[in-house]
Amino acid sequence: MSLTHTLMQSKKNSGLKKKVKLYILSVVIFAFAILYFSPILYMFLSAFKTESQAVMPSLIFHPTTETFRKVLSDGEMLLYLRNSVFQVLFTTIICVVLALPASFILVFGKFKKKTTNDRIYTWFITTILLPPVAVITPLYIVFQRLNLYTSPFGLLIIYIGFNTPIVIWMLHSFLSDVPIEIIEAAELDGCSRLGQLVLIVIPLVRTGIISAGLIVSIFVWNEFFLGFNLTGNETATLPVYMSRFREQQGMFVAQLSAASTIAILPAVIFGWITQKSLVKGLTLGAVKG
Repeated sequence: MSLTHTLMQSKKNSGLKKKVKLYILSVVIFAFAILYFSPILYMFLSAFKTESQAVMPSLIFHPTTETFRKVLSDGEMLLYLRNSVFQVLFTTIICVVLALPASFILVFGKFKKKTTNDRIYTWFITTILLPPVAVITPLYIVFQRLNLYTSPFGLLIIYIGFNTPIVIWMLHSFLSDVPIEIIEAAELDGCSRLGQLVLIVIPLVRTGIISAGLIVSIFVWNEFFLGFNLTGNETATLPVYMSRFREQQGMFVAQLSAASTIAILPAVIFGWITQKSLVKGLTLGAVKG
């Protein structure tokens, strides 16, 4: 009896220790989450302050929407917001349209040399490593000579060129998991390459396509360097607009916070709605070649 009682007490103590460790770990994670989220919270709260209130940080203040009204009444804000939506929408669609058949051919295509597929895929991957700052000088010269600063299509072409390899890289991982026997069976039944892509592959890798599209959308929405250097007043994007709050007399903290809140709101809402597909797609893609 004493031995049984000792074993039960040992199990009880062991369970209590596990609960304490789990509680401590939860507190630590929660503390890190608050620390990580605090800048966003500060930005959100500052958006409901006046400029005089935002200068002196305080959690106690009288909320006002005056700053939001001032920002949304700015014609440049709406223009740059429209430019960002244009770039995100068309870059995402075109990148997916170009990358999907390219990835399909790289995975299931048959070249004369077996290593051709891997070589082309490696070439796409290496282009991802190229930083935009490395090519900004030739791009700047081309934009200046062709007067592309006044056209939104100039920046659109650059965004497509930089992001298409990323989509190919992601979709290649998902397509590699599709059993080749399905493609061969469809080919024997007389299904064309286009039919194999549209009728078989796309339904199977729908989650991967959504994930790749979301990643590109976030990259383009947040991109600043190329947008700042390769656009004019009529074609600049929202991140460029927010950088212009700094004037000689100082920075408008409240207006910048309101503009930043408006800028991140679509990404947060869209990401929250599609979080299941995004997490599932990134998780599946992480364990594939």
